[in-house]
Amino acid sequence: MMGIIRLAAILFAFEALFYVLLWFYLRSLRRERLEEEWEERHPGDPADSPERDEFLERSMADFQTSLRARLVGLVFILPTLAVAAIIYFVNYR
Repeated sequence: MMGIIRLAAILFAFEALFYVLLWFYLRSLRRERLEEEWEERHPGDPADSPERDEFLERSMADFQTSLRARLVGLVFILPTLAVAAIIYFVNYR
């Protein structure tokens, strides 16, 4: 029983670390794409205009809500189910 608890704790720690790293990485990619999109639409505007900042903040807020749901499923649920399935098939079949 202690082995299962240890496995769950280690798995959760790795999943949480991977979640945070992936969240920052995907967020930075999306922000870069939005900045490039702004530059294409407004080629003469300065890079630090209030309109640009508002556009980035609004777009990133929408992206963050969808990103959290997808990452929770991909990082926490799928690997946990995979490990549970492996444990089941190895021990009970």
